[in-house]
Amino acid sequence: MKAAVLFLASTFIVGAQVATSAPTPSEVKAITKRVADWQIETFEESHKYRGLSQRAKQRMAKNGTVPEKYHDLRWHMGALYAGMYEWSTISGDTKYADWLVSIGERNDWKLYERPYHADDHTVGQFYLNLYEDRGDPAMLEPTKTQFDWILENPKTGTLEWKARPTDAHHRWGWCDALFMAPPVWARLAKITRDYKYLQFMDQEYHETYDLLWDKEEHLFWRDSSFFKKREENGEKVFWARGNGWVFGGLALMIPDLPENWEGRAFYIELFQQMAESLRAVQRNDGTWSMGLLGGTEGYPIKETSGTSFFTFGLAWGVNNGHLDRDVYEPIILEAWEALTECVTDEGLLGYVQPVGAAPGDSFADKSEVYGVGAFLAAGTEVYKMLGGSTN
Repeated sequence: MKAAVLFLASTFIVGAQVATSAPTPSEVKAITKRVADWQIETFEESHKYRGLSQRAKQRMAKNGTVPEKYHDLRWHMGALYAGMYEWSTISGDTKYADWLVSIGERNDWKLYERPYHADDHTVGQFYLNLYEDRGDPAMLEPTKTQFDWILENPKTGTLEWKARPTDAHHRWGWCDALFMAPPVWARLAKITRDYKYLQFMDQEYHETYDLLWDKEEHLFWRDSSFFKKREENGEKVFWARGNGWVFGGLALMIPDLPENWEGRAFYIELFQQMAESLRAVQRNDGTWSMGLLGGTEGYPIKETSGTSFFTFGLAWGVNNGHLDRDVYEPIILEAWEALTECVTDEGLLGYVQPVGAAPGDSFADKSEVYGVGAFLAAGTEVYKMLGGSTN
């Protein structure tokens, strides 16, 4: 009986739904800080906390290998840095931005290895953020130089995943890419005030949209190889984290789009359409299924990376007037409560789906750096949504 009373005290009624009561801004900040601190403390051994898909386990067993730390500049880390930067802006402590600076300095502010690949551009997000804050040209020049080279040597082939030949990896032929690269191009355009970077981003984004956007469900296919795939219940397969990449990327990018630019409306409308689709498929436990239309029957285990990206994007949308607070705040609070239940006392965010390109497994005691980045971004926006001070 006591537990039931405590539960009732923590909820309120919104229409016909039971919604979670709002935590205080200080409570949101405290658990977000716990996750950020844990990730920094364990960063050099982050591979020890990774879950592995069955496929990855089999591959490592066959090759006699074990998990190793991701290179500082790979996309996994780039997503962490993006979220860590967002958190640094409201943390009240310079140690988080200083930590990011240390990562940039020890890698000479370079992008990763593949010149065209969107994954290898992800770290440019935090480089350019720090450049805006600190004005050090070393933080800007490598990214600008590489992007200038891409503009001089563009790829123009098909984005079809299984075509041979294909430029699907040289361009943005998978939906994850819309988080990795477009925010960097948009921010570079803002910093340099040079339209060519924005024009290229917009051109390439529309190419991906035209191929992978489902006009019926208002969600993104992961890539063109998924068009005929179906869930056990017969619904189309829309990967949660893949759509989370897109949705989170829009929240990061839209603020950098010029207010008077005619192309801006497309991205806001896209964001709003995705938000409405996400609102319709949120689970009763506050999370989203790894296959968004597969339901709890197809995905009984919860997952936090997609849910974190959605929570971040939705809260950002409310905070910036793109989504109706009365409609979306209860959804965000349900999601945030579900996420906090997946954080251990030490600060590990569990139930993060391992690296993959489709719905898969998640484990209560395993994490991934990109899931942490999404959580930190979500915590930052939920804190703002609840009236937390950003001074």
